Amino acid sequence: MKMTRRAWLSFAMLSACARRKPTGYSGYALIATAGENSVAAVDLSSFRLVKQIDVGASPSSIVPMRNASLVLTPETGSVHLLDAELRRAAGFRLSDEVSAICAMPDQTRFAALTGKARELIVADAAARKIVRRFKLGGEPLALDVSPTGYAAVSTGAQGGVELFHLETGQSWRAQIPGQIGALRFRADGQLLLVASLYDHSLAAFQVPGLQSIAELPLGMAPENLCFNSDAGQLFVSGDGMDAVAIVFPYDTLEVEQTVLAGRDPGTMACSADPAYLFVASHSGSDVCILNVDTRKVIGIVQVGQKPNYIAVTPDNQFALVLEELSGDMAVIYIQGIQANRNKSGASLFTVVPVGARPVQAAVVPKQLG
Repeated sequence: MKMTRRAWLSFAMLSACARRKPTGYSGYALIATAGENSVAAVDLSSFRLVKQIDVGASPSSIVPMRNASLVLTPETGSVHLLDAELRRAAGFRLSDEVSAICAMPDQTRFAALTGKARELIVADAAARKIVRRFKLGGEPLALDVSPTGYAAVSTGAQGGVELFHLETGQSWRAQIPGQIGALRFRADGQLLLVASLYDHSLAAFQVPGLQSIAELPLGMAPENLCFNSDAGQLFVSGDGMDAVAIVFPYDTLEVEQTVLAGRDPGTMACSADPAYLFVASHSGSDVCILNVDTRKVIGIVQVGQKPNYIAVTPDNQFALVLEELSGDMAVIYIQGIQANRNKSGASLFTVVPVGARPVQAAVVPKQLG
């Protein structure tokens, strides 16, 4: 007899609960539902959708700030503030089109990229005003901000890397042959790693100055970059190999190992305790779970249609997996995972419908008092 998705899910939930009863997390998952022009708020203590917050246009990302969260609607060039009570408190327009935003270390200001205007903008969230602008040499693709006050921008097809000190305005530029993608600062802010899609490698630059330090060849296009919980390891996945590359970004800058990790590895996220890497299948319907310490796959969980984003709750209890096609948030109970030879020791805890095309999520604590 063929088992329906509902029956299979019920069985999976019972299995997960039987191992160790979860307590839930005292917070919310805020989910950008691009097909709804809204943000879905899921109470993580009850795993119930409690609110759909209209933002007037298709959201792409949510960034937690001090006492609020920012929601980006790229096509309107605007950010919207949600307060701790999940109310749409305010919003303001930055430009005709904004492609990315990133919180700055003080959690009161943020950096943003404008596409057509080719600018890096620094804005004050509470004051709702732009405080600084930097002109870019090409159309920006990706952005990262370091804990030491630098912002790095990649300009995609042009192969340009630009670095700015956000307080002094000093800037540096470097060039990489061919198309580049994402970039990430090392946790201490002294090294910048840039994904070269053209030759399947990671380029390492010193900060500041952007002097080239190393080029690390990979077995796949570095489309997805994910640090582990203490930022001592960088995981890389992408087209070209059903595996994840593990990069050590500190003393010995090297690709330490490449580990098979399911079919068509895509987006990733890490838990701290236990140290697991969750790897979503880019074109499939499952999440592969890798033990970071042993470098072994310990579980494969069927989560639904096209998992495209994973977030881990701060207490390391749950992995929240967004399913772009089904409009659901699948929940894996991390503490209930039991490794076995058949890789069947992990299962779904529950699935929460959140709305059309969920694309990104942020976990925020509930307000105290």
